[in-house]
Amino acid sequence: RMAPHGEEMFRNNCFPDEVIEGPSSNAATPQPESKEYLLTTLRKLRADINGAAERIAASPFQGKTKHPGLLYLSASEWIQFGDMHFRHHFRQKKRLEEFLQSRES
Repeated sequence: RMAPHGEEMFRNNCFPDEVIEGPSSNAATPQPESKEYLLTTLRKLRADINGAAERIAASPFQGKTKHPGLLYLSASEWIQFGDMHFRHHFRQKKRLEEFLQSRES
């Protein structure tokens, strides 16, 4: 079963529009070697996820695996979670760009 706050996120199909603190270990995440590397990797990730979504839709299996904060998610919920997570980061990026632009004025 999914945690109640997770059920709300999935009902709304988005993360809450707030700053979410990640673990301190995130500070050690290496930066990509270049913008082109990042774009290439993201394009491959999109293709891989689309392929996985097709296999999930055709699969008769309905198992769930544990998420560290939301308890248990099915394969299709993991795909949806990834999409929601990316959109959350795009909102963060927009806030940062607006902040930086306001500082230039």
